[in-house]
Amino acid sequence: MPKCPRMVYFLPMPWVIHSTVPFPMLRDAETVRALRDADVGPEIYFSGETLDGLAPAEAEARASALREAGVRTLTFHAPFHDVWPGAHDEEARRFAVRRLSRAISLAPLFRPEGVVVHGGYFGWLFDFRPEEWLESARRTFGELAEIAEKAGTRLFLENVFDEDPAHLLRLREAVGSPRLFFCFDPGHAALFSRVPLHRWAEAFGKAIGLMHVHDNRGQRDDHLPAGEGTINYRGVLLAAIDAGARPILTVEPHRREHFGRSVSALRAILSSIPDPA
Repeated sequence: MPKCPRMVYFLPMPWVIHSTVPFPMLRDAETVRALRDADVGPEIYFSGETLDGLAPAEAEARASALREAGVRTLTFHAPFHDVWPGAHDEEARRFAVRRLSRAISLAPLFRPEGVVVHGGYFGWLFDFRPEEWLESARRTFGELAEIAEKAGTRLFLENVFDEDPAHLLRLREAVGSPRLFFCFDPGHAALFSRVPLHRWAEAFGKAIGLMHVHDNRGQRDDHLPAGEGTINYRGVLLAAIDAGARPILTVEPHRREHFGRSVSALRAILSSIPDPA
């Protein structure tokens, strides 16, 4: 008898989708409704200015409003402007710890899946010698990992200006904390690295806890919906799956009108990926 052809079923995969949302936008009920209606959780960005002015009563009110609206999961993005976790200057490093730990300290209230943090390595600042950055960064993220442990959350270390994944892998190994994972940002890797995106996914492997999904045309950090730039996100997601990862997927629209397009584009890509099971 002739063999029946193997059927490939394209089924919805249990992906969790979030969208970046600056904390002040959560004061707008329309923003919370849009998240709920799209079944998308927020990746709440806390700027330094927001954290300095955030009263405990408002933080509690916003956390309660999200739960009451039926928002099931969320993540944080910690401050990054003027925050240098691997700074040579010890006072600058301590400032970074204070800024980042303030965001992490809100985790018991909001119960995020994790907190995105920038590693802070930039080749031109460190004369392209990551070891100049590594020791200070190891101390910083060691302290932050202990704070995250007490807060009951995880840290997602994001690539930004990094030319390759090697020094971020070294940092994670040096810290040695089960709370430290990666936030893989293909948009940044496409701009600042010559390493193919699938190689980044392979290097980070199962430690990719979260992936940022935004597109660009190779010239600037445009934060376009997937498919409106030059990044093959279907290929990137397949590489992440092959590496054993199933990260939270966070779209990063920087304009309100891009929110719906970003979520729709990502869901269309996911619908084209077969369930490996």
